[in-house]
Amino acid sequence: MGSRIRFTRAKQVFETYPELSETVKVPSSDIAPQDYTLELQDGEEPVTALAYFAHVLPKRESVWWGMKCVAGLDGNSTEDDRQILVLSETWVREGDEDARAAVHAAAEAARSDSAAVWIGLAAGWSGGSLSPNPEQRVDMPDDLTAKAVNTALLIALGSVDLARRDEALKSCLSAGLSFAEGGSMPVVSLKGQVPVLS
Repeated sequence: MGSRIRFTRAKQVFETYPELSETVKVPSSDIAPQDYTLELQDGEEPVTALAYFAHVLPKRESVWWGMKCVAGLDGNSTEDDRQILVLSETWVREGDEDARAAVHAAAEAARSDSAAVWIGLAAGWSGGSLSPNPEQRVDMPDDLTAKAVNTALLIALGSVDLARRDEALKSCLSAGLSFAEGGSMPVVSLKGQVPVLS
């Protein structure tokens, strides 16, 4: 399979999502998105690489990547969290409106700010209407999924011991870049830690 990345140049991501430049530095050169992700990872604010990369992939792929990172890094998951990750996976695999609505409803009902809930919101916000009133449709802003994936990843990273956060961030981005290049999604985990969901 070919690359899953929607852009050929890093700057195109900022042209598509102008608000991203409020949190992530715009590249100064005509660099490829994958290379810019690594440049951010090795820069002064490595976590900005997560926000950037969440915008690089199409929505379903971004949710899949975020879901696998959350499952591999966040050992504090509840039964609700596990159920939301299962529903998120169903949406990624099936991609239909019923699956999207189901994961969105479960994430909204969970009423917690866990990483898994934010993955569920990322999937739920991939389509549908922002308005609860079916007669007043308001299309979801195009960047909500990426923002929610980023929030989930930041929460998951926050659950990792401070001394291992750099390792966790690099594991997550390395898996994402491998997946983006067309491979299957590698398991995201820290050495000695068993992932919640493989």
